[in-house]
Amino acid sequence: MIIDPERVAGVIAEIAEEEIASRFGKLADADVDTKSGPNDFVTQADLQAERQLERALSGLYPAAAFIGEESVVANPELVKRLEEPSGAFWIVDPLDGTRNFVQGREEFGTIVALVVNGEIRGGWIYAIPDQGMAIAEKGEGVTWRGERLGELAPATGAFKGYRAIGNMAEPWKTTLIPRLKQEFVTEPVHCSAYGYLNLVQGLRDFALYSRVHPWDHVAGVLMLTEIDGKAEYLDDGRAYTPHATQGRPLLVAGTHERWEHVEQKLTAAP
Repeated sequence: MIIDPERVAGVIAEIAEEEIASRFGKLADADVDTKSGPNDFVTQADLQAERQLERALSGLYPAAAFIGEESVVANPELVKRLEEPSGAFWIVDPLDGTRNFVQGREEFGTIVALVVNGEIRGGWIYAIPDQGMAIAEKGEGVTWRGERLGELAPATGAFKGYRAIGNMAEPWKTTLIPRLKQEFVTEPVHCSAYGYLNLVQGLRDFALYSRVHPWDHVAGVLMLTEIDGKAEYLDDGRAYTPHATQGRPLLVAGTHERWEHVEQKLTAAP
């Protein structure tokens, strides 16, 4: 990789502990605000962690522009830079699962990815309450807590998955959602970091998304593909790329077999 992935991991963990873990359970009312709606929280932990990550990551690889979730809130045009065919970008969610963080649930993390010329080259997910780090390098596999993850065994029993489908557009809303409810046991995704960590470990079989922010998915998709998983849109059959989409059905799974099983159930002719 262009940079030392372990060094990046160390920076992420240090900032997460200093700016996020230290504030957990100690937020004052003035430390919490909302963005797009009453349940879309942003805290001083989000803002301070993003500032520190921008400074640190830009120091490690100055050629990469910085695209953070909170910076995109301030300047939505930033995310469109990912549509350019060339360039290097740090893509960062400083505090994924902010609502959990605010409400005292121990499921939140930091997600970082490096994209170069449209290719996802590196991904880091730090599970803050568990102090666990997952690292993915393009072509080099995935580690979790320093141990290399292999391909998942074939699925057995009923499939269990995640869903984040509140923004699904037609005709997929009418066709996919009833079949999802009929065929599978799913639960909402309240934290993308933990969702992807559970997928790469085989603790969940799949996830279906309808609003795709790069900072939530780029690192996790790299981790899945590095263990021979699959991330593809159901509307046009194209593999996931690090762009923002709204309303389209993105299906991700830890193996091709799991992905294809879910896809067949969701899209089979009536």
